Amino acid sequence: MRLSFKHPVLNIAGILASYICLQSPIFANDYSQPISGLPVEQKLNFKIGESVFQKFWVPSPSSTTASDGLGPLFNTRSCNNCHILNGRGHAPEPNIYGSSIPSFLVRFGQKVPNQELNPQTIYPNLGDEVYGKQLQGHNSQGVTSEGDFQLTYTVKKEKLADGTIVELRKPSISWSSLNYGPLGENTEIALLVSPPLVGMGLLDNIPDDVILKNADPEDSNKDGISGRVNWVVTNKHGTKSIGRFGYKATATSVNVQNQQAFNIDLGLSTPLERSPSGDCTEHQVACISSLNGNSTHLGNVEADKEQVKLVNLFVSLSSPPKMRNLRDTDFLEGKKYFDQANCAACHIPKMTTGSNATYPILNNRIFYPFTDMLLHDMGDDLASGFPIFSAHPNEWRTAPLWGIGLSEKVSGRKGFLHDGRARTIEEAILWHGGEAKQSQQFYKQLESTQRSKLIYFLESL
Repeated sequence: MRLSFKHPVLNIAGILASYICLQSPIFANDYSQPISGLPVEQKLNFKIGESVFQKFWVPSPSSTTASDGLGPLFNTRSCNNCHILNGRGHAPEPNIYGSSIPSFLVRFGQKVPNQELNPQTIYPNLGDEVYGKQLQGHNSQGVTSEGDFQLTYTVKKEKLADGTIVELRKPSISWSSLNYGPLGENTEIALLVSPPLVGMGLLDNIPDDVILKNADPEDSNKDGISGRVNWVVTNKHGTKSIGRFGYKATATSVNVQNQQAFNIDLGLSTPLERSPSGDCTEHQVACISSLNGNSTHLGNVEADKEQVKLVNLFVSLSSPPKMRNLRDTDFLEGKKYFDQANCAACHIPKMTTGSNATYPILNNRIFYPFTDMLLHDMGDDLASGFPIFSAHPNEWRTAPLWGIGLSEKVSGRKGFLHDGRARTIEEAILWHGGEAKQSQQFYKQLESTQRSKLIYFLESL
């Protein structure tokens, strides 16, 4: 893909200077290296896209339309604030206000009683009537933020077969303020940390038929694993598409995910998400009536097609880190336990992209994400409060495992599962229920040295 450097508001020299200043040896860039074999021109576009990803946006009106239009209600000012160097977010510790942790999100949806859930029904993403789809803890001048919260943690102890005790924590929300009144009577929540953006372009180009082939919604082979596609409907014609990204597989492509994040998290209009008020609802009059950064020369949006293309390119062409320690005895022993636990039934190691990628460098590539891109029932303990499209509260997309051992090195934090409750990989395993219960039970029966080797294998992916 060729991008023009004659964009009316992109100061290419300034962006590159900002990029150079933002780089520091104290940060690890393992999640944000360009994919191997990238042509020189696209490497430059990759660097520019990273700078757009990292730049701070400002509320309207401002002196530059290149970064104008933040909010009026928003969660953060930069993509990088949520995904530090493409890394995963973390959950607030007790007594910390949620608004101070931009990588932790509170999503809203409409509750459906379990007895009424239907696997054939596609539930629309309605959010809350007043607060929209996500709590926005920050605001521009003249607009009141939506509120704030703190988390408390309930701790339970899990005893392993050899007597080892592991403490597991489960978060619950305590509202400090809800500035537009109470949530709707039927509104429920999902607590989410920002996911790592690793190998996204590769995942985007797994052929649909591969994902469908791995699905087994009726568990026809009777192995207890019944992966389902999240069928996403986002247009008035009711067209169904396979969800790929997000913890519930609610975004159908990198492009869709990025533009939704621009709009919901930063309050920016894009070619696909055209509301300049972002996630504001009609009940938030000051927000809707505030000045915005829509500009004619940007195609009447705030984050225009050129900036979106650059961010899409950066996210799509960021390479997954290479597996490490492949010849170590502990790695090979750990892989044996991974296989015996049947983890690969959902965390499928090997995939191949198709031949119609936006970026030809991604065509026909073999890669190792350790995911099937499908929804699985993970048990009541991990359930969210509401269904979304085809995904029921208990169901989550299989998380890719590549690069999981580098999380702390990249973003300075650990925090696994959708809400960051698990402080270690071991805790994440012990939270597995539902279809993964047998794998969790297998892990609990292992001896200490065997568990260490399995964790070593996972940390090496």
